[in-house]
Formats: sequence, structure tokens, C-alpha cells
Amino acid sequence: MDINRVLNFSSNAGKLMLQSGGETYRVEETISRICQSFDVDEVDVFASPTAVIVSVSVDGKVHSIVKRIKSRGIDLNRVHNINSLSRKIYNEKLSIYECEKQLEKLSKEDPYDIKTQLIVSGIATSSFTLIFGGSTNDIIASFIIGIILKLSLIGLGRSSLNEFFINSIGGALIAIYSVVLLDFGIIKEIDKLIAGAIMILVPGLALTNSIRDIIDGQLVSGLTKASEVLLIGISIAVGTGTIIHLYLKMRGI
Repeated sequence: MDINRVLNFSSNAGKLMLQSGGETYRVEETISRICQSFDVDEVDVFASPTAVIVSVSVDGKVHSIVKRIKSRGIDLNRVHNINSLSRKIYNEKLSIYECEKQLEKLSKEDPYDIKTQLIVSGIATSSFTLIFGGSTNDIIASFIIGIILKLSLIGLGRSSLNEFFINSIGGALIAIYSVVLLDFGIIKEIDKLIAGAIMILVPGLALTNSIRDIIDGQLVSGLTKASEVLLIGISIAVGTGTIIHLYLKMRGI
């Protein structure tokens, strides 16, 4: 057994899960299950939003590896597939070569094409606008804004900007589109439109995971994610609030 290959494979699996929005406890459980499948004597895993540390003991010797997490997103299908792969490895005792091959395949899979992402984003924003009591014009406008905003976020995500500025720009774009539609008389008020459209920026998964981690005793990970959620919320408020403030000031309100 090549313990270095096992360490590298298991840590890469955990890294992919964290980058895809996986919960800390699930990542640690998956890595531990993979290492145990290769008959290591002892395994310890520490996962956080920014790093994965794996340490195993084999024949009295300790081997460790550290993987840095530099980017995070949401791909729950990938999280599910990697977790399922770990169970398959544990039950069927796959070779390390087969494990690496399957993980590489999972890492290259794109869950949804851009067209699907745009349509779903439009449906999501318009649905929230409907829930908040928006009119028919508000719902249609929210659908269009959701598509444009998602397209803008995809483009910004390929740049070197960090999450704070990306979300600030996203919030600002929502406010700009809303006040323009208001001035043209297409909508009567902007509160429901902004409230619905802004939901696409709200880090709901990160908030849920932070609460789940804190309850589970993963204090470092939970508090880190909670801080990230707070920072994203502030960035959205800064972008949206700045545009609305400037608009009201220009209108003399």
C-alpha cells in the first residue's frame, strides 16, 4: 500500500467537497472512511473552510498531509457523489488507481451548463419576489434581473476580485436595474423587486452549514463560516445601499 497516494487521494476528495459546499463533519467522515478502507492503524482529520489536515498511523509511523482551500462554491451533487464514492470504496475495497480515476472524473464534471444556471436564477429571483408580494411586473422584472445578475456574477467570478467586491457589485447592479425600471414606470416600487432579486446573493448554504457545525461542536469551522456569512451580508448591503442612497440624493429625497 502506497500511503502517500492514499493520503493524497483522501485529502483531495475532502478538498473537493469543501470547495463544493460540503459540511465539515461530512468531509471529515468521508476522509476517515476512505483511509480506513486501506487498513491504516489510525486516522485523524481536521477540516476547516480554508484547509484540510489528514494524519494517519501505519506500522507505528505517522504520515500527514495538508491541503489549502483557496476557493469555495456550491455543487451539492458533487458532494453527494464523492460521499457515495467513499462508501463504495469502503464496501468494495477498490484499488487506489480506480479510486483516483473515479475522483478525477467527478472533479471534471460540470453539473449544469450556463443556460440552465441562468434560467434557474431567473426562476429563483422571480419566485422570491412573488413570495414577498410583488406584482406581475415585479415578478417579470425580477426574472430578467436574475438572469442578467447571474451572467454578471459568472463573469466576475472569472476575475481576480474577491467575494466581498463581487457581492458588492452584485448588490449595486440589482439596485441600479431596479431604480431604472422605477424611473421608466415599469414598476411602482422597488422594495419587493430588490428583496426578491437579492436572494440570489444571500449565502444560505454557508449560514446553514455554520449553524450545523457549531451545534456539532465544530467551533472553528462554524464561527469561520458565520464570519464569512456576515461579511457577505455587509458587502451586499454596501453595494445596494450605496446606489439607493445616491438615487435618493439625486432625487432630493
